[in-house]
Amino acid sequence: MRLSILIILVLLNSCGRIIEQNQFNSELNNYNSPYQGTWYGIYSGSGINSTFTLKVYKAGNVEVIRNIYNSSETFYGQVFDNGVLNSVYSQNSEFTLNGSLATKSGTWKQNNLSGNWTINKQ
Repeated sequence: MRLSILIILVLLNSCGRIIEQNQFNSELNNYNSPYQGTWYGIYSGSGINSTFTLKVYKAGNVEVIRNIYNSSETFYGQVFDNGVLNSVYSQNSEFTLNGSLATKSGTWKQNNLSGNWTINKQ
């Protein structure tokens, strides 16, 4: 009898988690980042002046294409609802963007180099 009750409780708990996960997935599918779109930025400092393109996708994922010395690199991160960039970092070059799309500005860092950036939405 106790085993039957235990099994029923486990099944009810599992069903509750499945329902919660389905609700979360539905909310995520309906979410649109307020910063969605293509942004064009300029970064400068430490003797460097260059450009980057930042694409914000539906769920707030970010793709950055940074131009440097007749070359480019692509890396990824996220943007929060308040516009703050999260983990926008290149593992290859250790280039990091910090800042906010709400203020359209921030700082960048790469090893011992650093500076500022500004950005505008297309």
